[in-house]
Parts: sequence; C-alpha cells; structure tokens
Amino acid sequence: MRWLKQLPGAGQIGAALLLITGPLTNLVAEPESEFTCEVRRIEININDRKVVLDNNVVRVTQGDNLELVWSTDEAVSLHLHGYDIEVKLEPEEPTVMAFRAHATGRFPVTSHGFGDDHHGHETLLYLEVYPR
Repeated sequence: MRWLKQLPGAGQIGAALLLITGPLTNLVAEPESEFTCEVRRIEININDRKVVLDNNVVRVTQGDNLELVWSTDEAVSLHLHGYDIEVKLEPEEPTVMAFRAHATGRFPVTSHGFGDDHHGHETLLYLEVYPR
C-alpha cells in the first residue's frame, strides 16, 4: 500500500480501510452447522381451486429446509414469489417444492391458471419466513 501514502489524505484512507475490514470479519455467514439439516415437510391440498389450510399462511424460520408437498384435484401451475420457484401440479400426483428458506418476509404462492385456463392469477397462500 505504499502508493496510498503518496496521495493526499492517504493516512486517513488507510485508517478507514482498517476500520472497515475489522468489523467485516464478523459478517461472515454462520457455519452450515448452525442451521438445521432437518427437513420440515408441509402437506398442502388444493380442492375446488382453494387451499385447504387454516388462514392460508405457512410460517417458518429463516434457514429451515422445506418441502412443501402439494396435492390438487385439478391441474395448475404454482409460483412462489420471492424465491422464484415454479411447479406444475397434476391431479392425484403429489408434487414437492423443496428449498431452504433463506430470504425473510411474506411471499405469496400464486396460481397461474387452473385446468385449461392458463390466464388466471390468484394468491392461494402466503409463506412467512421469520428471521432466525
């Protein structure tokens, strides 16, 4: 860093860099062992174009490994916003949406058309991911 010392205010820049790099070492992501390796499996049924679930909210904690197991009585495409996960469901064929809940917030799961109608767009439920 010899070239920094030749610039006006270089001592201040160097000191600022030292101050910044110190705290940044504490921002390293938690080790993988800090998160649960256990998979949380949640079964969700769709009947008559509605989710059969109390209050249509799934609540989880950041870092949870999830398997949302979907069943439906009619073909539909689902989209989990915020995580950008899409799955196509067929009647009588459970479909798994597997992911780690890394982002916190409230995310809608929407239908992108039931049956032959591919133009519908309705929120079926919300995934709420709470900070660890």
